Amino acid sequence: MNRYVTLKKNEEFEACIRRGRFAAQQKVVVYSLKNGLSISRFGISMSAKLGKATARNRLKRIVRAWILEYIDKIKQGFDIVVIARRIKDDKIKAREIHLKDFKEDLEKAFKRLRLLKEE
Repeated sequence: MNRYVTLKKNEEFEACIRRGRFAAQQKVVVYSLKNGLSISRFGISMSAKLGKATARNRLKRIVRAWILEYIDKIKQGFDIVVIARRIKDDKIKAREIHLKDFKEDLEKAFKRLRLLKEE
């Protein structure tokens, strides 16, 4: 499987954030909520405080790439929202964002929420 289903409506994001469990890491916060479906749906959110549009879009692409890499290892039946956090006081520059920097935090958060399948 090389694609995933996204959360589109604001109500879906809010429900996951309000009623779901969360795991906070230094660079990301991951929320999860059982959805009663046979698939997991993903939502990615970035604040404008994080940086300019190019930086936010690059960060979204990095999170999407990680999800696609781990899609077969992620448990089904959850709504999952990934929110990036600002690390330092100034805004992030697009050229400073790399997958290896966020990979570890994403993996830790997903493991903490028990969203990765046991191998």
